[in-house]
Amino acid sequence: MGKKIILPILLIGAVAAQAFPHYEAFLDSMETYANAMLPEKERIDSLKAIVNAETISPKDEFEKQTDYEKRLADSEKEKQQKILALKQDYQNRTKETMDKLKAGITSKNDIQPNWEGILKKDGDIEEYRERINKITDKISEGTARNEQITGLFTELDFEQKEAKALAKHWFSKKQTYITRLQKARELMQDYIIQEQTKILTTDRQKFEMSLGAYNADKEEFEFSMNDADSKTVPFDFSGTVKISPQQARETNRQTEDFTASIGYINFPLITDEATLYPGVKKANVFYKDQELKTAGLFKIPPSPGLSQHSNFREWAIYADSLLTGKLAPRNLDSLYAMSAVATKSLKEKKDSGPSLSNKAIFRIAMFGLSATSLGIGLWHNSQVDSNVKKASRSMLEYSTALNDPSATPNELNDKYEAYRNNISDLKNSEDLRAAFYIGAGVFGTAGILSFFF
Repeated sequence: MGKKIILPILLIGAVAAQAFPHYEAFLDSMETYANAMLPEKERIDSLKAIVNAETISPKDEFEKQTDYEKRLADSEKEKQQKILALKQDYQNRTKETMDKLKAGITSKNDIQPNWEGILKKDGDIEEYRERINKITDKISEGTARNEQITGLFTELDFEQKEAKALAKHWFSKKQTYITRLQKARELMQDYIIQEQTKILTTDRQKFEMSLGAYNADKEEFEFSMNDADSKTVPFDFSGTVKISPQQARETNRQTEDFTASIGYINFPLITDEATLYPGVKKANVFYKDQELKTAGLFKIPPSPGLSQHSNFREWAIYADSLLTGKLAPRNLDSLYAMSAVATKSLKEKKDSGPSLSNKAIFRIAMFGLSATSLGIGLWHNSQVDSNVKKASRSMLEYSTALNDPSATPNELNDKYEAYRNNISDLKNSEDLRAAFYIGAGVFGTAGILSFFF
């Protein structure tokens, strides 16, 4: 039988006693355990092959048929005893490592990914985008490593019932890991939106302003101001400011004592010439040192030719979602990703007949759901493309109307509502597309894993 190879197994057993600091270390350990047992498995398999190749001498003319059949049966019985002994020898030699492997897979300990500080809210928008890319890479790498180690497990001897139980735990841990990373990407995106929706404010200064008619009953002036040629925050505001009759009389319809500061979101329009912040949120107007209540509308300044830039439409759609609150931060923190739980695995159906095993039924169901999800996701992808075009067209029509002096309030309202509806349709299509693509991946992975266990 040869000398027993015990030393590597005992060394691995010592490593197995260590706690797993993170999921990646858990995968390292599972891979190490499997690789440690494979040489033993290969050695036993080669010895089994030798035993199975053993033959008895053929029957000669002097041997009774009954004696030959007894000799043949005894030989087969001896083969089976040798093979059972080899299996028992393999189990004895690998027991400690196998127990560590099974304990690791079935452990109920919560094993977090190796976050490496990426969940902290301590960066800027570009930093969070880099982290999203890093997390995406971790998802791909983690999925690939999981499948590679699953392949190693198929080389080891597990009883069918035990294999199913281990596969359930293994798949659950992997799904928890992937779910947490996906939620970490959501967290980074929320950090980005939190940064983008921050209201920055210009210095209080004298912009180009004009006063129109005064409504004494409402105590408000028609008011407009702009800084259309600004290289930082271009804007064009038209509306009203609340001011008492006495103060209105004092102004003599002049704006010398008026100043303002402009609040804008932290989402720039980047052009070849400059980095601009046209996403204006609020006008803070002051008469002397008193802040006045304002109401009105910001229009896209025509003079810098902002709407002519190639990336303006994409910027305007996203900026509008930030300004109107349709795309609002959820104010998530690191606990959102750390407390995520894995997708619950589907319960195996009871065997309803002799034609298909539970595993086959499960596999067919998973691949069927994967194909259906992918098909619906592709259809919604075409809807996204269509809705992007509709939203861009309606945004341009609304922007044009805003700069058209002859446009009536009803016309502006109709075009704005059309634009908002198109934006809503676009967002719904994107959400549905993402959901069905994720579903296709999850169901497909479950189907693939059913081959291994």
